[in-house]
Amino acid sequence: MSLAGAVRPGRGAALSLCGALVLGLAGNMTFQALVPELSTALGLSKTEIGWVSTVNYLAYAAAAPFLVGLTDRVDARLVMAVGLAVSVVAGLGSALFLADFGSALFWRGLAGVGIAGTYMPGLKALTDRTAGPGQARLQAFYTAVYSVGTALSAWLAGLLLVATGWRAAFAASGLLPALAALFLLPLAPHRPRGAGVGRTGGIAAALRQRRAMGFALAYGAHCWELFGFRTWLVAFLVFAAAETGASVDRATIASFATLVLLMGLPASLLGNEVAGRLPRAAVVSAFMLTSAGLGTTLGLVLDAGFPVVLALALLYGCLVMVDSAAITVGTVQAAAAELKGATLAVQTLLGSVGAMLAPLASGFLLDLLGPGTRAGWAAALATVAAGALLGPLALALLARGERRP
Repeated sequence: MSLAGAVRPGRGAALSLCGALVLGLAGNMTFQALVPELSTALGLSKTEIGWVSTVNYLAYAAAAPFLVGLTDRVDARLVMAVGLAVSVVAGLGSALFLADFGSALFWRGLAGVGIAGTYMPGLKALTDRTAGPGQARLQAFYTAVYSVGTALSAWLAGLLLVATGWRAAFAASGLLPALAALFLLPLAPHRPRGAGVGRTGGIAAALRQRRAMGFALAYGAHCWELFGFRTWLVAFLVFAAAETGASVDRATIASFATLVLLMGLPASLLGNEVAGRLPRAAVVSAFMLTSAGLGTTLGLVLDAGFPVVLALALLYGCLVMVDSAAITVGTVQAAAAELKGATLAVQTLLGSVGAMLAPLASGFLLDLLGPGTRAGWAAALATVAAGALLGPLALALLARGERRP
């Protein structure tokens, strides 16, 4: 049996793609996990930190519609391999050449292109290689594994920061995606036959799918909240520890942030299981409303002490991810078979818009009200959480009368 045919469609392909995703995301949280140190080392304001995070998602948004839509015409594993190669260059380039605001914009932008070629193309590769009643669970598992990749990224950055410095953290974020490419080798080839990018009407047809677009717009709101929260998670915990007088070192904060990210995996899987048994749009809306409610209070509980802040941050980290797989599976199920790549391209673009605007808006508020003040953090975190409210609105307008999957 050839290596290319060693992994047949089904769980084996899912495991290979999940392994590639975890290692391919090694640089996804490196910058965010090092915000306190990079602010000093590169002389960045909170607004500039927001811009660096935003350009990462801006580049993602620019590249994703083409790269994801291309998977309707080209084997998605080949697109994913290109994304991993770009991530290698971005990580190693950051380790060697990151020096100021301008260079941070360039290398984080390139990292965004790498993730655009990795995450959703991997989901399309999985969808192409699975079928039947178990497909939705495999899709949900792949989506939830995103949390493992981001957790690994944050944990590795904190570990290497303490051991050898922040440049070593970026170097590791470039080396692991190279290893991720090995997971793609055993996948059997696939020849897609969809409309995709480059065929007349591919994206336009995807936009006419009301139910799918309802979930895609909810994904945009989800990404506003998720990536806004992840941008400031470590920096907020550092601030909260200092403000409350807690005796906690930097490595412990990095480890806790990793736990918050890692808990997204079971939360996302559980959320999809619930959504699969009840009307999906209603469940997703309930999740998003609950998450927004808790997120608006996170910056207001410092007087309760650092342990309470940690507990609520952990709970919020779960709630902000509980709708993730449920939304994406909803989009895939609602999309026509020949338009799944194009539909995911639209969803990815909408998610990127939310992800790029949240860090910028919250960073601006932090600088305006004071990055070292409670008012600044309360306003920034409330702005991040409030973005989730757009999800239930989109679902109510576009996903009414949906059939249960």
